[in-house]
Amino acid sequence: MKSVKGFTLIELMIVVVIIAILAAIAYPSYQNYVQRTKRADAQAEMMQIAQKMQSYYVINHNYSSATIDGSNTTVDFPSHDALYSLDLDAGDQTWTLTATPKTTGAMKSTGSLTIDSTGKQCWEKTSGTCEPWDGK
Repeated sequence: MKSVKGFTLIELMIVVVIIAILAAIAYPSYQNYVQRTKRADAQAEMMQIAQKMQSYYVINHNYSSATIDGSNTTVDFPSHDALYSLDLDAGDQTWTLTATPKTTGAMKSTGSLTIDSTGKQCWEKTSGTCEPWDGK
């Protein structure tokens, strides 16, 4: 009598179901991780712009003519496949930088980020309340 080695169809289907369940659990966690990483990148860019704004103030004693990149007060971030629109609202002695998610990007419903001349950092989710960034 010959002994047949291999897997039955039922065993293979069980393995496929287990893999599908694991993927269904892991994919949303991965998506949240990607969003947190992209938001952290935008926050880092905003911090760099905030440092440049302070340097601008030291030289000019006001923020009134300040721009983000030398000529614009609004830029896309990142410059390729933009996820956020960075807007600088500069007054004489204060400024506010806002990162608004693009409506067509992966970050479209994650809320806007702001930082101002006092250093206040806000993450305004859908409710509009100011939550600190805290590396979120």
